[in-house]
Amino acid sequence: MKKFANLAAGLVLTAALAVSVTACTPTKNNPAQAAAQSAHDHEPSTTPDGAAVETVDGAEEKKNMVVTEDPAVTVCVYSMKDDHSGLKQNMDTIDGEELDAQKLIDKMAELGVLEKDIKVNSFENKDGVLTLDLSSLEKKDDRLLLLAISNTFVQNYDAKTLKLKVDGKEVGEMEFVKKWKEISADQLK
Repeated sequence: MKKFANLAAGLVLTAALAVSVTACTPTKNNPAQAAAQSAHDHEPSTTPDGAAVETVDGAEEKKNMVVTEDPAVTVCVYSMKDDHSGLKQNMDTIDGEELDAQKLIDKMAELGVLEKDIKVNSFENKDGVLTLDLSSLEKKDDRLLLLAISNTFVQNYDAKTLKLKVDGKEVGEMEFVKKWKEISADQLK
């Protein structure tokens, strides 16, 4: 009985091997298909703007590179949870090649953190100490809002502290709060 089992297993293995070898065997090339593919490989192609593209060893080298995306900076903006029970983190982008305080304030307004039309009167980054003077801030007594502004600026500018002013009057100096996920509005009072 043992011999019969070994013989059956051997036949199954041989059949499987024959099928796999047949599947891997290359087929004969069709001369017409090979000629058409060769002609296609040597055709000059163009980019959407009409610039010629040369093919060299399968790699396309563009004579005139087309850049379709405008430069943008990825930023982290902190905002209040919908029920105002704490903060949440939002990743977004602002246009431009480098970080800009006014654009960061505009992004915070776009995300509903700040009211619209707040202007940056002045902004300074000196040795990791940021000084931000805003034209207005309706809820400057809202400590959760101040924490959102502070964490947003300190993180994005990789700073130590933020001195916040509203129309020249100092509101306070704040540091980044690492436990922003765990903090609530009640803890800030």
